[in-house]
Amino acid sequence: MKKIIYFFTICLSFCTFIPENILAQCPGCIINTGCTSNPPKPTICPETLPDGYTMQSYDQDLSFYLPHEFVDDGTGYDVTLNQLDILSVAGLPFGLSFETSASPNNIYYITSNPTTEHGCGKICGTPIMPGNYSITVSVLAHVTVFGIGQTSPSSFIIPITILPSPASNNGFSISNPFGCAPLETTYTTNRPSNGNPNYSYNWDFGNDTQSTEENPPALNYTTPGNYIVTLHTTIDTLPYYLQSLTINSSSCDDAIWSDPDYFFNLKQGSTTIYSAPYIDNTEAPVTFSFSPIELNNATYTIEIREYDEGILGADDVCGDYNFQGHTAGTFTLSASGGDGNSNITFTVSHPVLNFDDVDTIKVFQPPIIGAYSFVPNDSVCDKDSIFLSVSAAYGSSYQWYNDTNVINGATELSYWAKASGDYWVEVSNENGCRTNSNMQTLTFIPNPPKPGTWVTGNTLNTNLAGYDMQWYYEDSPINGATGLTYDYTASGNYFVMATNFFGCATSSDTVYVTYSSGLAETNTLNGIQLIPNPTTGKFIVSFDANTADDIQIVVSDITGRVVYQNIYSGLNGRFLQEIDLSMVQKGIYIVEIVSGNSRTNSKLIKQ
Repeated sequence: MKKIIYFFTICLSFCTFIPENILAQCPGCIINTGCTSNPPKPTICPETLPDGYTMQSYDQDLSFYLPHEFVDDGTGYDVTLNQLDILSVAGLPFGLSFETSASPNNIYYITSNPTTEHGCGKICGTPIMPGNYSITVSVLAHVTVFGIGQTSPSSFIIPITILPSPASNNGFSISNPFGCAPLETTYTTNRPSNGNPNYSYNWDFGNDTQSTEENPPALNYTTPGNYIVTLHTTIDTLPYYLQSLTINSSSCDDAIWSDPDYFFNLKQGSTTIYSAPYIDNTEAPVTFSFSPIELNNATYTIEIREYDEGILGADDVCGDYNFQGHTAGTFTLSASGGDGNSNITFTVSHPVLNFDDVDTIKVFQPPIIGAYSFVPNDSVCDKDSIFLSVSAAYGSSYQWYNDTNVINGATELSYWAKASGDYWVEVSNENGCRTNSNMQTLTFIPNPPKPGTWVTGNTLNTNLAGYDMQWYYEDSPINGATGLTYDYTASGNYFVMATNFFGCATSSDTVYVTYSSGLAETNTLNGIQLIPNPTTGKFIVSFDANTADDIQIVVSDITGRVVYQNIYSGLNGRFLQEIDLSMVQKGIYIVEIVSGNSRTNSKLIKQ
């Protein structure tokens, strides 16, 4: 049956994703009635839960199919599912909530009805912490197999991944822009150089750490707080341009009846790159208007000319000026030509791109666990308890675990442990930060088995060897009575206590005995025999009775419980009586025979 329950709970893992403290936060799920299975078996649709992103809204509907009757794949048994109870949920990512159609009690009652065999749930919210989460869900299934109703608790893990959201600035991305200390972050520029050496980067990470690498190594923030991260990016990849040119003065002149007509040529070697239209009839200073001319890493020549034509002959040469194309700046030069000299000012520009980007790293304070104590010790006897407690700062919720199992309802600062195992507590806070305590191994030592006792004459007996024994009379220890037998001398209540090496003790039942000096066997009962002994059930009690008193036979087990008794009258002579113990359990029994002041006890073994 365990395999059936396990299969069932795994199939319905997502529909039970409901922490009690955040119910009624995601209403309005829509049932997909097409979510079925043939042959019928518990089914969830869709089968995989999509990833979420920190600080981004998450909303996902789930539908599930709960057949009232189905065949378990693992065992082949016919199973009737009657009810499913959701006990607890632990490990839910902070910021997410879930609600099902069974809210608020989270109990599903399943019958052969399409309405009750379908359900839905919605998971929603805004997760605030990235990571791979393991949500532990504890459920109780009520099933019927072979006409027998059974319940079985079970727990299982639901994985969900919350991915980090990229940083908000345009210049760089942060792997974990916020999280719990210590927070490891990596930075990636959004303006990659692709190997171009004319890119430069200057990082300041807000914690007295800087870097000039394009993609700096991972950085660890150990102290909670807000950190301003800046990146200055310089991109020096644009061309050089001849931006402007002005003839400040020139001795070149036109005819006496007009002003000069200036123009210039730009040459790389003997090749003319650009020839400016002349500016008609204008005295210096003259500024030329042209689109920026892209320059190579070479030597260029600016030729200043005065335009002539017709009877005036060739153009006047007013000066030639050489410059380096990849030297930016504004330059003023003078030069002479065949027809005069000139003074010019020109500008070579070289645009450089600069970007400044800023973002913030938020590092949250995780819980700090102080003392983790256990009282009275880490090893106690069965049926005792160990008080576990923890002190924590910056924490608001607690969950105790035994080994890897969630302890249902153990959500306080302390917990009373009653079973062996490794115990630890997870402390979390409203920022989604979690801290686990160390594991503490607790051992619950078994108590000795319960001693059995019986009486023979005036002697108390026990069958439990290998322990320290102590007999008690009226709840007080009897000095020196530490053996497997004790000869009592007074009527009253007696019991024996067995103690093991660790001090764990178990007491027998209390028996009341009557002391009598005439309890020893007398000549009134002679030759007592139990035939056969051991017996499988029936045996004969045989003896010679030299008395006219009634004879009482009582058979008791070693705890004193009477399993047979009878009184026989008018006997004097040979006594033979068959007694049937076929219906009692195997073990040791005491046969007591009493006649007047005579009493005797014999041990009988039932096989």
